[in-house]
Amino acid sequence: MAKQLKDVKVRGRFLPKDPLVARRDGLWAVDCKLKAGGVDSGPTGPRAVVVDYNADLDVRFAPVRLQKNLEFEGLARLSGEKLLNDVRFHQVNVWTIVERTLAMIEDESVLARTIPWASQLGRLILIPHAGYMDNAFYSRDTGALHFFYFEGHDGRPVYTCLHHDIVAHELGHAVLDGLKPYYNEVCSAQTAGFHEYFGDALAMMASLNTREVALQALRNSKSKLAPKNIVSAIASEFGAAIRGMEEEDYLRGAWNNRTMSDLAGTYEEHDWSEVLTGIYYDLLEYLHPKIRRDLEKAHVGAMSAGQSRYYSVRALYRAASMTAAVMFRALDYCPPADLRYDEYARALLKADATAYPIDAMGIRAKLRTIFKDRKIKVPEEDAKRSVQIQLELRGVDVQVIASTHADAYRFLDARRALFCIPYDANFQVINVYRTNKVSKDGYRPPREHIIEFLWEEDVLLEGKRFRGLSGSSMPLYCGGTLVFDTNGNFLHEVAVPATDQRRKELKNYIAYLVREGQLGVLDGVRGIGAPRGSESRIHATIEGGRVRLRRNAAMRHRCAHGDL
Repeated sequence: MAKQLKDVKVRGRFLPKDPLVARRDGLWAVDCKLKAGGVDSGPTGPRAVVVDYNADLDVRFAPVRLQKNLEFEGLARLSGEKLLNDVRFHQVNVWTIVERTLAMIEDESVLARTIPWASQLGRLILIPHAGYMDNAFYSRDTGALHFFYFEGHDGRPVYTCLHHDIVAHELGHAVLDGLKPYYNEVCSAQTAGFHEYFGDALAMMASLNTREVALQALRNSKSKLAPKNIVSAIASEFGAAIRGMEEEDYLRGAWNNRTMSDLAGTYEEHDWSEVLTGIYYDLLEYLHPKIRRDLEKAHVGAMSAGQSRYYSVRALYRAASMTAAVMFRALDYCPPADLRYDEYARALLKADATAYPIDAMGIRAKLRTIFKDRKIKVPEEDAKRSVQIQLELRGVDVQVIASTHADAYRFLDARRALFCIPYDANFQVINVYRTNKVSKDGYRPPREHIIEFLWEEDVLLEGKRFRGLSGSSMPLYCGGTLVFDTNGNFLHEVAVPATDQRRKELKNYIAYLVREGQLGVLDGVRGIGAPRGSESRIHATIEGGRVRLRRNAAMRHRCAHGDL
């Protein structure tokens, strides 16, 4: 039996990027300290556990054991290629990346709360060698991240569990599924694109938290980030492997200039993700030189080349931290379902303004410019609406209505007209929580109370374009998010109502999925003209004339052009 350790940190090791970057740029494994289970246990921590089961071979690899010196067995003397080819390091690598990335996003300067898993398991399961395939995915059903391996174009094995960006990206799906479970429902290309963006953004945040990566990113310029560098080039080895060209060393590029106008009539979620990934990188590029100049102004006397480099790296650290805080903190201000990019933009501006009324860094001004360049029109705030809701709060104890799901339900149920909830809608409160955030410099924004509620309305699918689904109905997810401070002041509202426009857009999206063969019916209904259900990216189940769509985790990231 493992001897339990309390609040003891062990030595974790991980690749800050991937094997291609390690060999090319010398970015080999680095160490960090993490909380772990106990002596003789495998890679197990408060948030994640390695279960190394290979389904293709029907073999479970033994976990690498934690020794009394708080290091994992057999890794101390390994380096270079020997380390990359060691199964024990694969286990430690994926576990270390997940644990340290979760600590970053749960930090009080970002989300300031523990991530719940949609699987309702206590820990996220990590499977480093799930089987042979050019893929990696998150599955709510298994509560796990599945990482596969395959042969690359140069004959070397490609282990996705060794790719920092891929591990962090798949973790992003798990994190977002825990925070916003209805974003995993099939409702719009923008919501699907947001899932992909979130994973890429988490990968950039986590990689820039490593000094070695920050130094490499600034290798060719001390004053600013180059458009393409090892941070903005996401999933280098995987991208090169699937394209068969080492110079094509990225799967997606954060330096892109993709706009909403470019995506008119497009439904591919990875294309949509690039708009927001580009915005994330735009903000990072803006903040880095600005912070660097501020740091250098405070320097007394002549500045050496070494000092200049030090300030540039320090500025990049701070810019990365601020970018992550701004872009991720806005999740609390987003709707519970069917998130569109204009509402995410509004949430970014409102969450930042609530936390920092004075825009000292010019972040909101810059974001407005970026949104304009990316062709995102930010909805205007309705001042009369805010006053109306604030008046309804007179005599209401926010501490009470935001304490339990039942109390929040009674508050909303008594005000259905105010919050546009149909009287016959059997809505549910799906989330009630509080925030207690703090900035890196110690400033504490107002504590927030968040209530999320949701209901479903049926949309009838009629016509030849729906093939086997014609005549059935599917749910349109409706609801909203309310944000208050602890004093009972109304801060923010976002609603997802049932509108004719949303019904039309949902039908067009489903028709696209049918036309492209991405839907497979599981219950024996024929005529849809899609692949078998087990091989399709989205499974459709028809019961009592109602369609339920469910993503096939194993297919989510396997498409013609190799998107992950």
